[in-house]
Amino acid sequence: MSENDVILVTSSYDHTFIFWDATTGQLKEEINYGEKVIVNRIDISQDKKHLAAGGNFFASYYDVISQKKQPVYVYDGYKNNITGIGFLKDSNFFYTCSEDGYIRIHDLRSNNLSREYQEKEPLNTICLHPNETELIVGDQMGNVKIYDFQQNKVRLKLSPCPEVGIRSISIAYNASQIVAADSQGQCHTYMMNNMDLTEQSLLYKFEAHQDYILKASISADLRYLATCSADKTVKLWTLNEKNLGNDKYPKWELFSTLYGHGKWVWDCAFSCDSEYIITASSDLTTKIWQTDSAAVLRTLKGHKQAVTSLSINDIAID
Repeated sequence: MSENDVILVTSSYDHTFIFWDATTGQLKEEINYGEKVIVNRIDISQDKKHLAAGGNFFASYYDVISQKKQPVYVYDGYKNNITGIGFLKDSNFFYTCSEDGYIRIHDLRSNNLSREYQEKEPLNTICLHPNETELIVGDQMGNVKIYDFQQNKVRLKLSPCPEVGIRSISIAYNASQIVAADSQGQCHTYMMNNMDLTEQSLLYKFEAHQDYILKASISADLRYLATCSADKTVKLWTLNEKNLGNDKYPKWELFSTLYGHGKWVWDCAFSCDSEYIITASSDLTTKIWQTDSAAVLRTLKGHKQAVTSLSINDIAID
């Protein structure tokens, strides 16, 4: 694979990664990562050179360019499932959160841990702040915490939904807002001032689904919020300038509901131009949808069990 390729990869409970041709929907390559291994989350580095995977008691990364089918590095020091994973923008580090309460940053250059923090509660989701110095996590007790990993401390703790697990957090690329989605189907929306989140930043909450939200994602152009759920649907939301919340900030309103999956929808991701959204489901399929029309363009079939995670990198590299 080259740096100019669109890289779309999915992982499944069938113990495989599949690399897809996003244009044709054809399977390009399949990697079996071991019968005893379960992968929960994957991410592709910004330079398209590495694939990070997190699962039951381990984190690993693969060399995408060489297409070797064995991981370059495996860290097996986790005591429970990894629930979130992602790369820092320089692609030399990836971070994880896990149900054992740990946040870890792995250094690909030395194959060692760069940072490690531990919380008392199981962690369900993690995302990187655009300032590249903070990680935002959501835990099983309904808390959102911001870790400053340069200062090695928790800078802020919020409790938008006490005793209700935060399942997914998404932050706008310009840090204008953050959405925390919970296991009761609610989205909690915060507006950030000067890239900063405070206790007073909560704008409003709204019911997106009547069942678990498994993933929330804000599109790169800030036009859409996607939520995917155990109710088998994906919902697209758009900001309505006429419907204003606190501080006269536009609220998210339902734009369309994507029907077509037959079981839980575990993951979703927008293309870089927000023209398409890709979804992964327990019904063994991955679907590529046109965002504006909510039409299914392609259904990718190849996995033999639930498709639980996906990652796409379609950004051109200079």
